[in-house]
Amino acid sequence: MTSLEQIVSALFVVVPIMFLLTVGGLIALKSGVTQVSTGQDLLKVAGNFSQLLLRVAGYVIALILLQYCIGMRPSLGW
Repeated sequence: MTSLEQIVSALFVVVPIMFLLTVGGLIALKSGVTQVSTGQDLLKVAGNFSQLLLRVAGYVIALILLQYCIGMRPSLGW
C-alpha cells in the first residue's frame, strides 16, 4: 500500500504543475498572435515556443545548480 500512497502523493504534486505549465505554455504560444493565418504568424508562434523551452530549461538548470550549492544531491525528485 505504501507505493500506492506514494503514487497518489506524487500525482497531487505533478498534476497541478503540469496543468499550470500547459496553460501558461498555451498562453505564451499565442502571445502577439491574434490568428495563425500567415507564415509570419507561424514564425511568431515558433519563436514563442523556442523561448518557452529555453526558459523552462534555464529554470531546471538553475534549480539543479541551487540544489548542488546548498549541499543537496542534484536531482529533480526522480
